[in-house]
Amino acid sequence: MPTKSKETDSQIVFGRTNYVIIIIACITIIIGFVLMAGDSTTEMNYQPDIFSIRRIIIAPMVCLTGYLAVIIGIMWKPK
Repeated sequence: MPTKSKETDSQIVFGRTNYVIIIIACITIIIGFVLMAGDSTTEMNYQPDIFSIRRIIIAPMVCLTGYLAVIIGIMWKPK
């Protein structure tokens, strides 16, 4: 009967580099959502800021960059 060594039990799925990339990507996604945040608009109180460059172009691109970085962090193969 083959026995497992302690070495195979303690292996982790990702390396340190993977975790660093994923953490930085998560922080980037959070920054993107913070950039999207702001006052809402209603029928009585119109806020033209909802159409600002920051909220409709920059913030989604920051979030997309973060999501792509998460994929890279998962797919990164440690040497």
